[in-house]
Amino acid sequence: MRVIQLFASALSLVFSALPAFAQEEALGAELVSEGWKHKVWLSYPPEKFRAGEVPRTEGKAGAVRLSAARGEVEPFLLVLRPEVPLRGVEARLSELVGPGGAVIPAPTAPARHLGYVFIDEPSGTRMGQKMPFSTGTGLYPDPLLAGAAEVRPQKNLQFWVAVTVPRNAVPGVYKGEVSLTCRKEGWMPEESGLPLRLPVELTVRGFALPEPSPLRNTAYFSTGQLPKERLTPEWLGGLYRDFAAHRHTPEPLLPSPRLRVLPGPVLEVDLSAWESAAEVALEQLHRPQIFLPVSGSKDGLMQGLYFLWHYPAICGQRWPAFPLPGQPGPFVCTEEGALSDGFRTLFGAYLRAANAVVERRGWAGRVFVSTMDEPYTAHVSGAERVRDVPAKNYPIIRAFAELVRENAPALRTFCTSNPVSELAGAVDQWCARNLDDLGKLRGSEAAAAGGLVLCDNYRTFIDYPMVSARTLGWLCWRSGARGWLTFETLGELGRAWTEPVFVYPQFRGGTAWGLGQLFYPEPLGTGLVPSVRWEMLRKGAEDYEYLWLLSELLKGLPDEVRTGAAALEAAAFLEHAAEGVAGAASEIETTGGAAQPNAQRQSVPHALRERAAAWIERLTPPGR
Repeated sequence: MRVIQLFASALSLVFSALPAFAQEEALGAELVSEGWKHKVWLSYPPEKFRAGEVPRTEGKAGAVRLSAARGEVEPFLLVLRPEVPLRGVEARLSELVGPGGAVIPAPTAPARHLGYVFIDEPSGTRMGQKMPFSTGTGLYPDPLLAGAAEVRPQKNLQFWVAVTVPRNAVPGVYKGEVSLTCRKEGWMPEESGLPLRLPVELTVRGFALPEPSPLRNTAYFSTGQLPKERLTPEWLGGLYRDFAAHRHTPEPLLPSPRLRVLPGPVLEVDLSAWESAAEVALEQLHRPQIFLPVSGSKDGLMQGLYFLWHYPAICGQRWPAFPLPGQPGPFVCTEEGALSDGFRTLFGAYLRAANAVVERRGWAGRVFVSTMDEPYTAHVSGAERVRDVPAKNYPIIRAFAELVRENAPALRTFCTSNPVSELAGAVDQWCARNLDDLGKLRGSEAAAAGGLVLCDNYRTFIDYPMVSARTLGWLCWRSGARGWLTFETLGELGRAWTEPVFVYPQFRGGTAWGLGQLFYPEPLGTGLVPSVRWEMLRKGAEDYEYLWLLSELLKGLPDEVRTGAAALEAAAFLEHAAEGVAGAASEIETTGGAAQPNAQRQSVPHALRERAAAWIERLTPPGR
């Protein structure tokens, strides 16, 4: 009876925190300053305010009060709305001084400010199904821009101020300030209210987020969207470090392997450059897994995420498929759907070479080979589409998996599909796309073995609320998945500032703002501009890590403590907390029903994260 009461209490708290679905109420924030011809609000946790949206004042803030674990990046938002134009506006975070004079250093650069993308029609238009989050039109904040900013009258200038807590930080309260300054023009009065200095108090928790992360996230970037001369070791190194800091394995890993087909046919393989890149990802960046490069592009670069074509298109697929010295590669498959002898010979040789590297470096079980993308859907067009059916695709995947097992026992196989009986034993890691039966998915053998990740493309649209990308971490916890696949991050880079990145032909031109586009081209440089959605993916990962830490803590408690009232209440909280954040269905291509409610405001996962932190600190034995 006690457990039932605890369960009911936890469930009641979760759903009482869940706001109404598609709530249209104006976003609220705390008023920080009301000076000469301007107002400044604090939004913590940060929400997404459109350029012309006046924040609804929810009290006043005399300081920014944050909490974070060691190893966490915790952001807050300052919203400046003037009645006159302002130039040279900057926000800077000072160093934070804590117990015994411990210092969290100040960031080396001013805080980034939010750029805007004009949304002329909401995401989901013409799709015919309800979106899982509220959408809208207008100037939506998304790019995170560096440097001083300008702002027009009656428009919002927003600063994304992020505190990075070192892993070795001493727990306790740290104090500093954030300053907001602008260029002092001659027509301004002496007392204009700027610069503004606002105290910052950060409570560093007594625990650190896990390293490496238990999440097995992968993010793909199209090399074709970047000039080839940019793909230098220095530039790629910065990109890879950023991906890892956001809990994602970068894909592809460059430089690519060097291959050549000689008469016989014989495959000449040079994996030395790729091995160095893999070492960086696995040993320096602490990524849990990577993908073996398997498919090439017209410029000779290889990637590992997308490989076998659907039947019957696969009968015309060659491997290796890109221009290289030597003979052309053999066809992958015969007209009957069997792997060709030439492909078995050459790809088998490639697998053996990769397996030797993986075993020698101690990376067994951490290098994956992709199979076929979404074998349950039709990808082939034209008259042959009728033959693109799972019954034809599954045997090819099984034969390919057997080839991997025979030649590379240290490698693992991957498929973007829910677990299906036709492929049982052939796939080591599933990437689920349909979450209709969430209970069955969570109870699957794949989830229990850690071999389940998600691919949910409908949580990172630009016109969604700030919380949307964050819910992915909670969806993983709810489904039993150990991470997610971000199928693309660069999309159509050249038009990222002005157009929807993706328009669905099968939904009469259904609009999806930002689908597969998490970075922008730097306007006056050669770099990439991150988005707030990219940052919120990290927050979702950090939320998952809080829940994972609490779960691992409960498992390690002595029996008499684990069965006590406090531990049982914490376990009930863990079991149902994600239900208040992440509805199950949002992949409109594959789901069978309407979108289920998701949290529309950051306050929901933020409050639940704080509860998880309190449980961790309460249940951690003294001295640990």
